[in-house]
Amino acid sequence: MVQWQFQKDWHPDSDEESGVMWWFGKRKRPQSSGLSRTDRSLELPGVGMVRLQVQIDCLGAVCPRPQLLTMRALDHMQEGEILELLVDNPGSSEAIPAMCMTLGSTHLTTVRDDQGWRIYVRKGEPGTE
Repeated sequence: MVQWQFQKDWHPDSDEESGVMWWFGKRKRPQSSGLSRTDRSLELPGVGMVRLQVQIDCLGAVCPRPQLLTMRALDHMQEGEILELLVDNPGSSEAIPAMCMTLGSTHLTTVRDDQGWRIYVRKGEPGTE
């Protein structure tokens, strides 16, 4: 019979600095909604100057979270507003541009950087700005 022995101070919410591993490896930081309003301008390659209104941080998130947060953000955005989605999951970097047509939005561009991908989406069909 196997008997489990845990350290006296063990707790599943212990952080990795304490050296305690969680059930399936090191525990990741809790994910917030990742949605934030912003108002900044930047130049996109092949597009030109744009003004961002929404930023979604999905770094560390896997499918379907980035897609669901993108759909939620687009539901609350005005026609012509632009969102920036930060992902480090290769599947999401391919899925978001593909689903833009079904969401009534336009994929502007995807930029690869050292953190992952930055995907830029305008709410509305091409030509609506």
